[in-house]
Amino acid sequence: MDSLLLLGLFVLISVAVLFIRYNKRRWPVANFPPGPTGLPFIGAFLSIRNEAYAHKIVEQQVPQYGKLFSLMLGIPWVFASGYDVINEVFQSNKGYDFASRLEPSYNIQLHNPKKLGLFNADYSERWQQQKRFVFSTLRGFGFGKASFEWKIADEVSLLLSHLKDLAEVPQDLSTLLISCVANVMCDTFLGCHYDHNDIEFQHILHVLDEIFQMYGRQESLILEYLPISRPFLKQHAQKIIDLNEELYAFLMSKVAEHQKTFVAGREPRDFVECYLAKSLEEPDIFTIEDLKYVLSDLFSASTDTTANTLKFALLYMVMNPDVQEKVHQESMRVVGPSRLPCLDDHEKMPYTAATIYEIQRLSTIAPEDIRCATVDTTLAGYNIPKGTNIICDMRGLHYDPELWPDPERFDATRHLNEKGEVVKHPYLLPFGAGRRMCMGETLAKMELFLFFSSLMHQFKFELPPGREPPSLDPAPGFTASPFPFEVIVKEYE
Repeated sequence: MDSLLLLGLFVLISVAVLFIRYNKRRWPVANFPPGPTGLPFIGAFLSIRNEAYAHKIVEQQVPQYGKLFSLMLGIPWVFASGYDVINEVFQSNKGYDFASRLEPSYNIQLHNPKKLGLFNADYSERWQQQKRFVFSTLRGFGFGKASFEWKIADEVSLLLSHLKDLAEVPQDLSTLLISCVANVMCDTFLGCHYDHNDIEFQHILHVLDEIFQMYGRQESLILEYLPISRPFLKQHAQKIIDLNEELYAFLMSKVAEHQKTFVAGREPRDFVECYLAKSLEEPDIFTIEDLKYVLSDLFSASTDTTANTLKFALLYMVMNPDVQEKVHQESMRVVGPSRLPCLDDHEKMPYTAATIYEIQRLSTIAPEDIRCATVDTTLAGYNIPKGTNIICDMRGLHYDPELWPDPERFDATRHLNEKGEVVKHPYLLPFGAGRRMCMGETLAKMELFLFFSSLMHQFKFELPPGREPPSLDPAPGFTASPFPFEVIVKEYE
């Protein structure tokens, strides 16, 4: 009997110590954002295990805990929703306080253990130098200027030519759209251009698509949020590593080709040559290893997000044929039938610009923006210790009924004033904001206008007769993309 009492006492003490240690981790400081306590080892994972996107988690927790709450997911995570809270993270005088990235992140460690590059790197002097160099180099290549427009226009013309051959037959245009967008990137960053049927090109685009899909799968969420699961998900983790290594190998093969022909002092022909020249000036900061991750971030992010936005654009147009017709009529009125739209037409086509804004709002390609506190700070009146991860619910922001009445409805006029002029609402943030806003915003805006306006100018897109309407919900993934759907392309006479 004495031994059973001792055993029982030992168990009780052990459980008590376990809960004390857990609660100390769960509530790292006084006045930490509220949220469910969770359980040792699994935290609050059971409450989010079936949710692919943060906005679903937010919808569950906000009614009880408010627009800033915390969940124990391996470590305490803070979820931010609502314009006021998200704006404080992004753009207030605390912008520096939330300028870093995930810390730690198992999924990032699998393929980028040093957290190099642009997207996943911590806020540091090295990251700032890389960012400044990328911005200045891209400006030098004409991003945002008419001098760069011809590169996009060439791909637009190729796209339109392909679509003429596909007219009247139901088609899934996803591959064609991503090929065109990716070629703009290849031309600018790598100095090469691919035929759309090139096997290597299509393979690497498939790899890129798989990478984004993998990060949206439940296994990746479990790996990130439930550390005890990692020994049982080694195959999934290895798949993430292998896919990223394929992308890195492709990019580094292009870098190796550049190294063979690079001549110091010669006018750089593309981004890689600019980086190689910079590496001669500052070899400790601008290394070939850094270049690998910088290229990966630029190529993958700019290709995936723009292509997915264009896919959603076609989806919303076939589901809203009246909007499609208004965009077409505006382009014919401003541009006429004898040429394609150009950047100079943007200011003269407010309804088209407003339609693009509404597409970006409804699609919200980046549904979450993840930041990490660089210092001990506060947010919405709560204490946030250094190293706390903040998930900003961007999709929830873009669907907030207090900001967007009847938010599920497609309404381009939300972005027009009484005079018919375009209005950019401060709470429409498709590219994020602050120190971590998307570096490719200028290029993406150029591409979206030129591709979208040209498509609407030349073609009418319809659903195949007799088909079920496609879903408007995003498919699971790191970024939002539509589920596969087909359209019929009809050329205007």
